[in-house]
Amino acid sequence: MGAFLAACGGGSGTSAPPAAVETFRNPPELSSSKGELRARLDVVTTEVQVDGTPVITTIYNGQYIPPVLRLKPGDTLFLDLVNRSANPTNEHYHGLDVSPRINADGSASDNVFVHVPPGTAQSYEVAIPSSHHAGLYWYHSHQHGSSEQQVMGGLSGGLIIEGLLDPLPQLAGIRERVLLLKDIQIGDDGRVPADIDPSGPTHRTVNGQTNPVMTIAPGETQLLRIGNISANMYYRLKLPGHTFFEIARDGIRRAQVVAYDELLLPPASRSEVLIQGGPPGTYPLQTLDIDTGPQGDTVPATTLLTLVSQGLPVPARPIPGMPAAEDFRTLPVARNRTIQFIESADGNTFYIDSGNSNGPVQFDPARVDSIIDAGTVEEWTILNVTGEWHVFHIHQTNFQVTEINGVPQPFTGHQDNVNVSFQPDPSSPPGQVKLLIDFRNPNAVGKFVYHCHILEHEDGGMMAVAEMQLPGALASARPLQTPRAAFANAKFLANSTEARLATLRTQDICTTPAAGGGRGALRARGPAGDALAPVAGQGLALARSPSRLQALRVAGMLPASAGASELATRR
Repeated sequence: MGAFLAACGGGSGTSAPPAAVETFRNPPELSSSKGELRARLDVVTTEVQVDGTPVITTIYNGQYIPPVLRLKPGDTLFLDLVNRSANPTNEHYHGLDVSPRINADGSASDNVFVHVPPGTAQSYEVAIPSSHHAGLYWYHSHQHGSSEQQVMGGLSGGLIIEGLLDPLPQLAGIRERVLLLKDIQIGDDGRVPADIDPSGPTHRTVNGQTNPVMTIAPGETQLLRIGNISANMYYRLKLPGHTFFEIARDGIRRAQVVAYDELLLPPASRSEVLIQGGPPGTYPLQTLDIDTGPQGDTVPATTLLTLVSQGLPVPARPIPGMPAAEDFRTLPVARNRTIQFIESADGNTFYIDSGNSNGPVQFDPARVDSIIDAGTVEEWTILNVTGEWHVFHIHQTNFQVTEINGVPQPFTGHQDNVNVSFQPDPSSPPGQVKLLIDFRNPNAVGKFVYHCHILEHEDGGMMAVAEMQLPGALASARPLQTPRAAFANAKFLANSTEARLATLRTQDICTTPAAGGGRGALRARGPAGDALAPVAGQGLALARSPSRLQALRVAGMLPASAGASELATRR
């Protein structure tokens, strides 16, 4: 009896250990209301503390972990990016199936060809489709040539589209944790090094915290939304005594639950998992040793946070079955492409071969590497002929992994990010991943990019341009797609057609009105001279025939009620 009492904390004068105090904190949040979220992000260079170490770095709103943006399907994000730093920047909304174009009012949607010079601002208006997947996404700088430096320094944050658990009522009310994994290197001068070494010492944090304590009751089911929002870092997550039950990958609900004892998150990947509290005790959430290949990087293991299971046990909720999802293998394939990741022998210069006549090339925003017909599904084979891992990511859409290194993969769902293994030696096959990529979303019409999401590699040239075009009659109405940054004298236009025309004429951008008081042709005096070209960087398309008007209506570029006198001013 004495032994029994001692075990229960009585009899021998001993007592149960005090309850652990939770120090883990979710990131700050901004949530939409009445169909919209209005936010402002100031890009500022300031001093903050990370892992107890001061660093002068460039961040949003003075916060190393900026707000998570929470929206619902059908909402619109209105975001003003104000650049108060010394370098150009921009914004990308990673994983969102939204337009890559410039809006009629000069605001941008998810357009990475837009650049925001120091001392200027850019408005973003991003319309979230009502059918959008619910899950974890993120936003970050996509300034080519500086993306590694800017994301490493802190220009990244989380974004959530609500509704992940809506079809899973058995999980209603469970605790939700947002874990944004972010690392920063701090040089001797107290700044992020100008030449970042991905294998170099770094401060790995969860929501900017170092090894915080997170609590759970024995048997309790919690939702962990885990996002790798780092520049180059891989994470191999292990939580002893617990299983990661993945219900969403890259913001997209899984077709079936996938159970992991060890969870690999390449740069930019997200995983939303259920965990169930183990017996009372302390469990370190670790990221294990990383080795990305003979040409790559090595990173030692560390503990990211400590999970404490304590308190009264609760009944474990059953792991749910998942709603059905579309298997892309049931769809016709319009085209097959082979894309190769290539790098120089010294590992400092990076290329993509998109399977066209150009061969291995580095990123050029003025060149289109892949022209894609809207409304199709394509099969892409990604080959890695280098001695290190690469991460394939494509903007504006998602894909299904069907084969890895020759091994067919079961259908578990869709994603926007995938790791591609290295080629062990020249006599071995290259690393290979086969994907079915969905190009059926008309929102994605326009130019966007695909690239390696190790940002050192992207900045080094491992990125290419895709242009998704409307087929047939819609193609003739497809507006121009030139970044407005290409025009140093870009002017912003008013919303009404007549006001725009008056502005254009007054500012000597257009030709004079036609004889008899007609509108006259809209002509831009840009780099190509007085030829029909993008005006104010937007690209104006005249819609005068019924067929073109109908094409624009179908593409969502004009309201259904638009008349023949209206001008389409969407990119």
